Amino acid sequence: MINALVLSKDRACQLRLLLESIKRYANGFFNEIRIIYTGSNSLYREGYRKLQSENILHNLVWQKEKEFVPDFLEALNSCKSQYICGIVDDCLFYKQIPITWQQAEAAFEDDVFCLSFRLGLNTTMQYYLNHEQRYILEDFVTNAYLVKWNWKNWGSTQNYGYPISLDGHVFRTEELRDLSNKYKFDYLRQWEGVLAGKSREDTHRDQMIACRQSVLFSSPANCVQDPPLISGQLFPYTEEKLNNVYLNGEAIDFDGMEYAFQNVVWCHNEAPLTFKRM
Repeated sequence: MINALVLSKDRACQLRLLLESIKRYANGFFNEIRIIYTGSNSLYREGYRKLQSENILHNLVWQKEKEFVPDFLEALNSCKSQYICGIVDDCLFYKQIPITWQQAEAAFEDDVFCLSFRLGLNTTMQYYLNHEQRYILEDFVTNAYLVKWNWKNWGSTQNYGYPISLDGHVFRTEELRDLSNKYKFDYLRQWEGVLAGKSREDTHRDQMIACRQSVLFSSPANCVQDPPLISGQLFPYTEEKLNNVYLNGEAIDFDGMEYAFQNVVWCHNEAPLTFKRM
């Protein structure tokens, strides 16, 4: 059984796109999808109320954030599934997951640390704003659906050497829980940075697995984290603008993004958005 933990702030419109993509390409994979969300003003909170009223998926558990660190740790500590998938709200599944949750669990051999939905043999571009920086996964084993490689042979800042991510990575719940409770952090990026370094020392599991072709990427049209990440360099859409679009009766058109789902070679990529009346 695999549960999902989704983190969202001020981005009901983008979260809606993620949920629609799960319904399209990952429906039935997650037993429960727990969403920890927060809105920094009344309009953002109204966006989340609107999204909850849509009932896009039947297995959503909504949790309003009170304080990030305690809420995040409580979600890990109380998770009843053996495996958990972290996802942030600007991610989307762009193609069908080619395995069942049972096959995913079976692939977690003792040496496997995580399963990545954002990586695959196709994700050769390290950074979407630098087309020259490419890395090809060559030393791997594979079957019809999955690839497996030693992530500790890669640099800690390279995608193939970076297992700690909430961009669609599946972990053993107990292992992620223990790591998260072991080290101090104050915000999400710090959690990711601390665990990315410590996991190289603290786990003997030196293998990552992924679908042969990635099935998820994030679209950083904006950034709500502090300190901020680079976003909106090609096609900026502020979280305020997208929330207003959503409250005015429109949503991001998932079908209208099909052009962005062709020849994917990255984990993150900005794409122009089209909208539809609801």
